[in-house]
Formats: sequence, C-alpha cells, structure tokens
Amino acid sequence: MNKIGCLAIMLVIMTVCLVENDAAFPSNRNSSPDGFWFGTQNLGCMILLGKKGKRAAPSRGTLDVSHRVIYYRGHVFEQRPVGPLWHNTPEWDSTAKCPVTWERNAAGRSKRSVQSVINFTNGYARRFGGYKLVGNNCHNFANRVSQFLSGELN
Repeated sequence: MNKIGCLAIMLVIMTVCLVENDAAFPSNRNSSPDGFWFGTQNLGCMILLGKKGKRAAPSRGTLDVSHRVIYYRGHVFEQRPVGPLWHNTPEWDSTAKCPVTWERNAAGRSKRSVQSVINFTNGYARRFGGYKLVGNNCHNFANRVSQFLSGELN
C-alpha cells in the first residue's frame, strides 16, 4: 500500500475516534445498580493512542477488532499490554479520544464488592499471565471479570 493509502486509512480511523461521542459510563447504569456492562473502544484509536448447571457468565468474542472494557458500580476495568487497569472516573485517559460504546442492557448482575473486583484485577496477571494479543487479551480479561462477577471464578 502506498503512503497516500496509509495516510487515508489513518485519517478515517482518527475521524471515527473524534466523531463518536458516547458516554464514558453507561447512561442507564442507575436503572440497574448491581448490573455490569460490556463496552468497546475503536481498536485503531486505541493503537494510535496507546503505544496500547447454572447459567454461564456472559461473555463476548475474544478476537473482535475493538478494545473491550467492563463497567461495574462506578468503575471500569480493562486489560492493556501494560497490564490490567481499573478506573473510577468517567473521564479516564483514553476516553477523551477513544469514546466507549456501551451495550444497551446490563450483561448480568452481581453482589460482589467493588473492592473484590479491584483485588481480582490487581492479581489477574499473576493468575492468568501477561497480556497476549491472542489468548490473553482485553476480551479474555473482560470475560474473566464477567465470570468473577457471576460467581464462576473466585
């Protein structure tokens, strides 16, 4: 691909990043205070930014071309190449340029404390290993947080 083609693709990615204007936290989070939501961010935007028996737990595909995060009780949890992170503010570092698109409805409900999810996140790399583009990426992390919130993982 020539330089003009690459530049055009980067402009499209950057435009998409700047045009989307979704909330950093799910807008309907108050309707389900014990719910948790999956959200995605444009992967191209994150790359440019980042030099970056019982019912089964909700999960999402692990090879989607997006960056997946999970929201629970005022906190957002994510896995980046630097490791798992959590944020308790609607405007964390990547949302200014890479807005989050939240699913309309809560994926599930949980009675876990926020501190227990923070502890799970902080111990994630020791338990499951470091970030890998295929096999232990942001999607795998979000699915494991979902399993933890649903009680399938301790």
